[in-house]
Amino acid sequence: MLFNSIEFLIFFPIVITIYFLLPLRFRRYFLLAASCYFYMSFIPKYMFILGFTTIVDYTGARLIEHFKDKPKLKKASFITALCLNIGLLVVFKYLGMLGDFINVFGRTFNLGIVVVPDIILPIGISFHTFQSMGYLIDVYMGRLPAERDFFQFGLFLMYFPQLVAGPIERGANLFAQLKKEHKLKAENFSIGGRYMLWGMFKKVVVADNLSMVADLVFGNVHSFGGLMYIAAILSFAFQIYCDFSGYSDIAIGAAKIMDIDLMKNFDTPYFSLSPAEFWRRWHISLSTWFRDYVYIPMGGNRVSFPRWCLNQMVTFGISGIWHGADLTYVAWGLLNGFYIVAARVLQPVKDFLKKLTRIDKVPFLSTLLSAALTFTLINFTWIFFRAESFDDAFHIIGNMFGRTYGDMLGLSQFRLTVCKVVPFVLIGTEMCMKTPRIVELFNRSQSVRLVLYALCLSSIVLFGAYDTQAFIYFQF
Repeated sequence: MLFNSIEFLIFFPIVITIYFLLPLRFRRYFLLAASCYFYMSFIPKYMFILGFTTIVDYTGARLIEHFKDKPKLKKASFITALCLNIGLLVVFKYLGMLGDFINVFGRTFNLGIVVVPDIILPIGISFHTFQSMGYLIDVYMGRLPAERDFFQFGLFLMYFPQLVAGPIERGANLFAQLKKEHKLKAENFSIGGRYMLWGMFKKVVVADNLSMVADLVFGNVHSFGGLMYIAAILSFAFQIYCDFSGYSDIAIGAAKIMDIDLMKNFDTPYFSLSPAEFWRRWHISLSTWFRDYVYIPMGGNRVSFPRWCLNQMVTFGISGIWHGADLTYVAWGLLNGFYIVAARVLQPVKDFLKKLTRIDKVPFLSTLLSAALTFTLINFTWIFFRAESFDDAFHIIGNMFGRTYGDMLGLSQFRLTVCKVVPFVLIGTEMCMKTPRIVELFNRSQSVRLVLYALCLSSIVLFGAYDTQAFIYFQF
């Protein structure tokens, strides 16, 4: 059941109506049942996988806490539960890639080949697995008590607004909120509805329109050249941002209406002034997960410079693998890690150029150049993220400044015009959201809010792409 579907438009009002009418003691059971139904609406049989994860991690956390005075048994319980989680990811997400590697050696040494079954990837498996693994680690480290109520734990793992594409919540934040008595508040409807409306605009007006350009060019790279590649890269940059942040906005808004605050997942990342800042503002729930559970345990930045470089590259390499079972994702992750390392290495050069040009005396120009350079570097990484192979990626890189050729056949002039306009609408809107005086006017004036809501809703109706495309990050 997609957020941008008629089914969800019916499902969500029914759920919140029944939820707030039910006595408090029945609400969590109903919400858990609704979340199970939501997930089963995609592929019902994969509910067994989610159920298996729930049982394993609930039991694992209880055993970890039970054996807190027996270090060896505590560690064994933790490792067993963690390995079962990772094993699920390997089987359903990485088995094909592992089979390809094994077959390379098999062909090289005439050992035969392994036939890997074609398995459909369960929706959102990386998201709910990482959320559950984070909970296990927190219990093992003593940062969080093991949840004793099985249904409460199940609701933490399956809460439908963020079940399939995040934000990846922490137990410390979500458990406490799920247990409290939620009240129906007009303020929550206002704030939550605003998030959902803006998220829907980003998804169906911006992302789904721009996907037509990105899919056409990246799907047949040899039919295009020059500026067509640049147009496709920029289209994908805004598509993936609006697709994913749009989902997060809808999830945050839906939860807010239910009186639950999910963590912020995006903070206008394309306004970042460095790659490091970009990763503090892009997919915040995942980047902080890797920071807390991978980067810091390896030593973080409290180590020697060579070790720090290794920590960065390992963290970003794992991030790349998390996104998909293809080496192009690994290259994307490592390239982002390289940016972070290179920025630190080149900091003296940057300081020298600033002193030489005195560009810091003109803050606006300095900020603009930093933002433009960061945006360009990030867009370069998206080539590897979106390309279907290394051959396609390097073909685009080698020909993006060459002769322009290729036509957007199949796209109407209306859709092409929408694709040209919506990125500027998005940028302008987000700039306004960062301007205190405009935000103050928006919060103070009901008339201004109603006009803007009407414009946003009208844009969704008039310019939205209505083929009900799935969200990009469902495949991760």
